[in-house]
Formats: sequence, structure tokens, C-alpha cells
Amino acid sequence: MKAEDIVFCFHCTADIDYNGEKIQCALSRDAPGRANVQFLSGDMNGLTYDWSGEGFSVSYSGISAKSDECVLPDTSFAVVLLQVLDYAEKGGSLTRTHGDEFSGAVEGIDFTMTADRSTGQIQTISIPQKKLKAQMRDDT
Repeated sequence: MKAEDIVFCFHCTADIDYNGEKIQCALSRDAPGRANVQFLSGDMNGLTYDWSGEGFSVSYSGISAKSDECVLPDTSFAVVLLQVLDYAEKGGSLTRTHGDEFSGAVEGIDFTMTADRSTGQIQTISIPQKKLKAQMRDDT
């Protein structure tokens, strides 16, 4: 498997471990800067973050707020995860470490990701400096 084989546009369920907190979410990414994160568990079940490529919105229980820019802090797991995905998709940004694992660094933050050899679907993303791990599974 080569880095070019990894599929960066996807819809999946992700089990997130962020700083010891467990979060399940629906995660989709259509292109750099275009993604959607919907919480499926916990106190924030139903909360949705949406990056449209032209703005950002947050919605919950039928109420929505839009902004020209993302209003989430840089420490938000969703912001960190999408920053890594946007960076990793750029050619030459990933180095194969072993097997189906690749590594990279964006703005001084090291990360690793694994992908399924036969489909190219991302399976895991680990960002130790941010205490963030994502286990992704394709529900199709």
C-alpha cells in the first residue's frame, strides 16, 4: 500500500478517545475544508458541526447557527482531526512507517494513520500530543 491509495473522502462511524473521554460520532469528509461531524453519544448526542467549504455551522435539536469561519477552539478534537486529514491528503505529506501505517506531522503535531490495504479506507488515526485516537469503521 502507498499513501496515494488512501481514501480521504468518506462517510463513517468513528469511535473517538479524546483526552480520556469516549465519543462516538458520524464523520464524513467530501474534500479539504468540507466535512461534517455529528455526535452520536453522550451529552452532546445530536450536535452537528458542518464545514461547507464556504462557512461553518453548528446545529442541535433543530436550531442552527452559521458563521463564515469555524468558531470551535483549535483544541477541539474535530478541528484537530480534520486539520490532520486535510494535511495528510496533500502529496508527499505521509511516510510509510510499516505495514499499512503512515506517519506525518502538521504544525509540529505528529500523527499516524492506518488504512485498509484492499479498500484504502482509513481505519485509525492517532495524535499522541493531542491525546486523540480515532477508530473509524465504514458502515456501508
